[in-house]
Amino acid sequence: MQCRGTKATVQTFSDDQLIRLIRAGDKAAFGILYERYRVPLYRFCVRMIGDNDQAADAVHETFLKLYHSAEEINEPALVRVWLYRVARNEVLMALRREHRGVDSNTVWDSETPQTILEQVELSVALEASLQDLKPEYRDILLLREMDGLSYSEIADVTGKSESSVKSRLFKARKALALALAPRLGERRTV
Repeated sequence: MQCRGTKATVQTFSDDQLIRLIRAGDKAAFGILYERYRVPLYRFCVRMIGDNDQAADAVHETFLKLYHSAEEINEPALVRVWLYRVARNEVLMALRREHRGVDSNTVWDSETPQTILEQVELSVALEASLQDLKPEYRDILLLREMDGLSYSEIADVTGKSESSVKSRLFKARKALALALAPRLGERRTV
């Protein structure tokens, strides 16, 4: 099994197969894995850090580490978790470098506004509230709600227990709902 010189699609190989090929020096396998995960990782990083350039840097560093560390991935079948863990760490390091303090921990309410103007205002408020969440709450919320990772996968990415992930997710959702409640007014149905 080799993807060099083939027109393999992103779906042709499993993550496990791609890591094994990368370890064997197959650069095309790296390209396939890159195409599979670059957009979801970028979206996660943008939402975590709130800056497109820094998010792109975090994704770049993540894939650079994958390229140089493919041999060190203990469980190739869990490459998705490994990538999110590295991307998360890159974002957290960038936030620390900026000395950016985030002290609010609120979560969003999933109702949609009734008009386009309300949608824009709510979207801006949501993004601002997400940025106000402490990184350790924001990352769990984004990994679950935006990227669809399971509690187990999030626990692996963050190094927390599943119960801690569930607790932080609950607190993040509750905090975001509280932060957005004034904007939602009477449209809120609890």
